[in-house]
Amino acid sequence: MFRKFSLGMAAAVMAVAPTAAMAATYGFNLNLVVAVNCSVQHQPTGFGAISGDAVSLGSFREYCNAPTGYDLVINYAPGSLEGTRIIAGNDEIILNGSGQAILSRASGPRIRERPIAAVPGDNGFDTDRFELRIVPS
Repeated sequence: MFRKFSLGMAAAVMAVAPTAAMAATYGFNLNLVVAVNCSVQHQPTGFGAISGDAVSLGSFREYCNAPTGYDLVINYAPGSLEGTRIIAGNDEIILNGSGQAILSRASGPRIRERPIAAVPGDNGFDTDRFELRIVPS
């Protein structure tokens, strides 16, 4: 995906003769294409219980310049983590064991850093596969 910018510019040049003034106008268009770039970086700091059954999983930084926004998706092993509650800043979801869930949506470009925590379901943390990724809209 690419983001396109257009910028129109005009330059005027004035020539003065002894008896008359003449003006000429020149124009050009400048088009820039900016590639969509999205990334999520997890910082595994501050592991441990933070409140009740919630366990800190550190923090993550999300960056995406997609003009129409993006989804922040969690991928995990199918059949695992059923009932686990994921908390990222003000966003919260309960995983259903499908192997994928949308944690949050952004309606435009965004850069932010958030803490992430989990409250385990009845089976606890029964997988070692847990990935955050951004899907541009």
